[in-house]
Amino acid sequence: MLAVARLRYRTGNTLIDLDAREIRRDGVPVEVEAKVFDLIALLLRERGRALDKRELNAELWGDRPVTDAALSQQLRKARRALGDDGDAQRVIRTVHGRGLRWVGDVVELPDDPPAASPPPEAPAAALPHRVHRLHRRLVAAAALFALAVALAGTLAYRSALRPGGDEGPAGTRIAILPLEDDSGDDGLGWTRAGLMGLMASLFAEDGRVDVVAAKDVLASDVSTRASDAGGAAAVRAAFGATHLVATRLRRVGPLYELEVRLVAAGSADRSETLHGSAPAPLAVDAVTQVRRWLDLAPLPDVRSKGIASAFLAEAYARGLDAQLHGDTAGARKYFEICLDQDPGLAWPRLGLAIAQGAAGDAQASEANAAKVAAAAREAGDEELLVAAERQLGSLAFRRGDLDGAARHLQAALADVAENRPFVLTDLLVAQASVEDERGHFDLARTLFERALALARTTGSRRGEALVLVNFAAIDNGAGDAAAAAAKLRQGLDAARAAGDATLEGNTLANLGAAEANQGRLLDAATLLQQARALARRRGDVQLGVLASLQLLGVLAPFDRGADVDRLARQIGDAAERQRNPYWRAELAWALGLRAARRGDYADALRHYEEARAVYAEAGIARSLAPILADIVDAAAAGGDAPAAHAAADAFRAIARADARAWAAWLPLLDAQLRHVDGDAAGALDDLADRLDRAPGAIGPAAQASLFQLGRWQLASGRSDDILLREAWKPWLEQHPQAIALRIAALRAAHRTAEADVEQARLERLRHAPQLDVDDLVSLAP
Repeated sequence: MLAVARLRYRTGNTLIDLDAREIRRDGVPVEVEAKVFDLIALLLRERGRALDKRELNAELWGDRPVTDAALSQQLRKARRALGDDGDAQRVIRTVHGRGLRWVGDVVELPDDPPAASPPPEAPAAALPHRVHRLHRRLVAAAALFALAVALAGTLAYRSALRPGGDEGPAGTRIAILPLEDDSGDDGLGWTRAGLMGLMASLFAEDGRVDVVAAKDVLASDVSTRASDAGGAAAVRAAFGATHLVATRLRRVGPLYELEVRLVAAGSADRSETLHGSAPAPLAVDAVTQVRRWLDLAPLPDVRSKGIASAFLAEAYARGLDAQLHGDTAGARKYFEICLDQDPGLAWPRLGLAIAQGAAGDAQASEANAAKVAAAAREAGDEELLVAAERQLGSLAFRRGDLDGAARHLQAALADVAENRPFVLTDLLVAQASVEDERGHFDLARTLFERALALARTTGSRRGEALVLVNFAAIDNGAGDAAAAAAKLRQGLDAARAAGDATLEGNTLANLGAAEANQGRLLDAATLLQQARALARRRGDVQLGVLASLQLLGVLAPFDRGADVDRLARQIGDAAERQRNPYWRAELAWALGLRAARRGDYADALRHYEEARAVYAEAGIARSLAPILADIVDAAAAGGDAPAAHAAADAFRAIARADARAWAAWLPLLDAQLRHVDGDAAGALDDLADRLDRAPGAIGPAAQASLFQLGRWQLASGRSDDILLREAWKPWLEQHPQAIALRIAALRAAHRTAEADVEQARLERLRHAPQLDVDDLVSLAP
């Protein structure tokens, strides 16, 4: 039998064996799906020409109809297998208007017996799971929340910023309402928010008209009440809009029809019904029609290119829908599909950067946001530049680079005119929050007051809520949880008045954390359960995870092991589905706190180190100091003096750079080190003396010191102080650990009847219904 030559090729560091259907990169096998390998083989064999979509579909799927998205997913996986991507396109290039072409250098290998494969390398260590810190910190990162709301830079925040000719009627501000889907097609759930976001993006494309951010519209409950004149007036007032655009999608046989309606005060409604074969192109046509009604110059005919082409319009809309619902994994997938088709699309690239940042991939997020900023500067696109600078500021803030965050925000503010009060309010709130974190309190207060005045001048209750909620950050920094909670309650009222459910939910979660930090854990659980219920109703994954992480910290002291496990599974599943290592790190941190409470210090340290590694890798300095304090606590309690001293040294280095934030913790850490080094009595006396000299001390460091002192006093037989110290009073109403310490002290004092009464009260608290966790809840799609 004649020998058949084996088809083996090398491109760069990748070996492709067509007969063995095997790919190796640097000698290591690369797992690929069969259809992905078929695509690689086809392009490699036909590398002298570009293959169009019809030919690719025929070769890969035969006569079966497939969507463009299916081919794009195979393309993305093929590039990844070859060490390529949609930006570089070193191996497989998208030739616009012609298809796909193999462009990488290829060496056809001689038909020699292949050299023995090197032994398989040990698998790379899996990334440690990443997680969040709970209520030993005060409000749930109020400044970080400010950035999440005002800095996220999400595409759904697009609002025209550029002045110029051919503008619409003076003072025109348009709100695109969520689409009403009457198609009866379960697969079109993405159209409600996705087409709304797509239309808002296209309206803002040339900067001639102001558009309410799609995220704000989706967050508002009032957006559903525009069916009559009174309801429409209420919706316009809520958004400060002069015009509303409402759409309704129906299916008629093989076609779709989109009814588009323009509603304006003091004029008759305009409406038209459009027909087509797919929803996304109809949304593009709807924008053209509404611009005509408003006497706006038509946009260039972009239906065959850019995000308004039929395929990319749907991919982009699906990405926006996922992003608007907190589905970072879905957003990444669809924005990557857009960029695979056209790497030059700036808004999908910014969307990808935002999704990457939300998932903890800060390096990739920063790289993409920087590319967008550079492109915006070159094109003179102020709106795009503002959005990119906001994302870069958010990333800088998260990694603890407050000066960098301030620079990016100042750059964004410089490009926003005073006649854009809604965008300006959000940016001022973010800037104020950063300045508060930098210790520039007077400047922060001035910026907050300016933002509040703007919000009230424009009648924006949402803006007013945003300012009030983040004003709580100043009280947070001072350790005054009560004052922070008061401002949060005012902000909650304003958010509800504005009908902004997203802001309402995040405020509920922050208010729950503030209540927990005052010892009112049942009140905190009630608020956090409300936030979780709101997140479920709205499909808001981000809010669901935030509230669940806070609730996990509330449940642990009540010994609700089954509920804690149930909630931890929900959070872990959401992190896995969303590919969000930051959420996993936050979960690990919470589980470490739980392990420390039950005395399993080795398990606590394992969880803490897992989370610490993630924060260090991602450069999230804001989380490193508090987790180091917990490592000192657990290591000292477990008798591991070297680990305690090492963590304390790392903490001191951070405290030297930011004394305002962390210096209050140093006396507690010093006492814990003294205790683990063998001087238990001296540590106890030193900590008691410090608390005696500052009886009114508030904040998380004072709280942690009080509980540490109580545990040491009980262990040393000096528990009378627990019954006498005034500082315990606020914690004895709802905090199970404080109540348990009091019960032990009462029994040590032979006050058995009082102890029994307290024990019965503690058991009732542990079985309170607001602590129950629904086993059927899913936090991620």
